[in-house]
Amino acid sequence: MKAAEIVPFDPERIVLIRRVLSVAETDSPEWDPGQTYVYSDGNNGRKQVTVSIGFTADGGNLRKMLEMYMDNHGAFGLAFSPWITALKAGEPCTDKEFRDLVRSAANDPGFTETQRQAFDDLYLGPAFAWGKDNGFALPLSYLVIADSFLHSGSVMSSLRNKFAEKVPGDGGEEKAWTLAYLKVRRDWLANHSRDILHGTVYRCDCYLKEVNKDNWKLVEEPLVMNGTKVYLA
Repeated sequence: MKAAEIVPFDPERIVLIRRVLSVAETDSPEWDPGQTYVYSDGNNGRKQVTVSIGFTADGGNLRKMLEMYMDNHGAFGLAFSPWITALKAGEPCTDKEFRDLVRSAANDPGFTETQRQAFDDLYLGPAFAWGKDNGFALPLSYLVIADSFLHSGSVMSSLRNKFAEKVPGDGGEEKAWTLAYLKVRRDWLANHSRDILHGTVYRCDCYLKEVNKDNWKLVEEPLVMNGTKVYLA
């Protein structure tokens, strides 16, 4: 199911959600399909490659995105085949050769389109489905949930267990749950044993500001993510 078919609000807000998340990951509302990053945020803190808006080697979604690109008969699909094999074997693919190939593939419009498809299928779709299944209705809540799926892979039960508020589907109050979750998540990021996460508290800070502005429908623009103003258009 497409992300726009899941949310219980105007799907136009999904465009803004994508743009905010893009800034959170890449500092730009329009992600660059050929951009690669190497951070020490892989398994056990090792260096791994991240492509574009958040397709990571160790997270598994980089391989899935490239497989999708091959299935879509992308112009550089065959060139990625050995790298897909390497990713399956657990390689972090930080090699310059791989990163140069990604930059070349960005010249193919199909590579960009596949990334957008993969972002919806691998991140927004599961995040929005979780939100809908748990009774959420407000765009800001869905942005917070999607950020957690993109940044941490899920809305982690270990964080949910740190506060008493229930999700709306279980009788809780949506705004109270989202605020409580944001506070717990920010504290978790700020005090994590992996120092690299300390610098990502700006994500929660952005959303907490929108809570304080009562911008639950994401109609007040811009949102300011890590110093960058983000508009719908």
